[in-house]
Amino acid sequence: MFNTKNAVITNTESNGNYMSAGINENVHLKEVNVNVSPTGLDFLEIVFENKDGQTVSMSEWQNKKGLYTKTDEDLQRADDRQFGRLIQIINCFYPTIEDVELNSFKEMITWVKNKLDPMIATQKELRLKAVFDKNNYVTVSKNGIFVEPMTVDKKDSQIKKFSRDNFERTIVADKETSNDPLTGKSTPDTGKGADDLPF
Repeated sequence: MFNTKNAVITNTESNGNYMSAGINENVHLKEVNVNVSPTGLDFLEIVFENKDGQTVSMSEWQNKKGLYTKTDEDLQRADDRQFGRLIQIINCFYPTIEDVELNSFKEMITWVKNKLDPMIATQKELRLKAVFDKNNYVTVSKNGIFVEPMTVDKKDSQIKKFSRDNFERTIVADKETSNDPLTGKSTPDTGKGADDLPF
């Protein structure tokens, strides 16, 4: 039953429990997890939360040789960039960190967790850049400086939007299909109806 007296019109965006894309302020570290995927791969998950309880997370997986990472030098550069992203977060909490050399991905993510876990209780306020990924999910940006303490004045902030940072959800049109009752298969709708019959 539809009734004009009961119709609801709202002008507020519903983001659920997820932080919006953009440069968010007054965010704090919520959790740091070292997990194993269903296929047995180790990964690190870091979750940030704002004052409204909305969250955004980042995941780091072990780099492997592939399409863009072909040589040992390429792999080392990818590892250096990945560790640099994690050091950015650690630098928000520690004025200096000791020099370490970690020999495996598992050892590295465990070290990061051990450094960050005690910092969760501090509820230190951070400025954080969140973006839409290729699947339209909000995640922490991996481009440039993406996190800094709120003690950095906004005018001195090093966080900026890069051309690869997507702050707007990508709109993709749905594909229309029609079911052919004779074959039982779905076929793309060409927009032509019975008018295109040859007789």
